Amino acid sequence: MADQLQKQNPYQERRQFWQTHIETWSLTGLSQTEYCRQNNLKPTRFTYWKRKFKKESLPVEFVRISAESAKHDHLFYNNEASLRLTVGNQFTIEIQDGFTPVTLQQVLLTLKEV
Repeated sequence: MADQLQKQNPYQERRQFWQTHIETWSLTGLSQTEYCRQNNLKPTRFTYWKRKFKKESLPVEFVRISAESAKHDHLFYNNEASLRLTVGNQFTIEIQDGFTPVTLQQVLLTLKEV
C-alpha cells in the first residue's frame, strides 16, 4: 500500500486528501466552517473541492428533440440564424449567427461554473 501512495502524483494526493475530509465532514454534523476550523483547513479550498466532487458526480444526459418540438418549445423563435436555448424558467442562452470562437469559449466556461 505504501508503494501505491508513493506512485500517486501530487494532484491525486490532494484529491484524496480533500475527498477524505469532505466525506468525514458529511458524517460529523458540523458546519463546514467549524469543521475547517477544527481541522486547520481553508474554507475556500474546502468549498472548491466540495463543488468539484459534486460536479463530477452529476449525471450527464442528452435528450433528443425533434425540430417540431424545438419550434414549439421556443428554442428557435424567428427566421434569423442564431442559437437560442431556453432551460425551463431558469435561463436562456442565445448566440447570434457569426459568433466568434471566443464567444463560444466564454459560454462554455460559464456553463462549467453552473
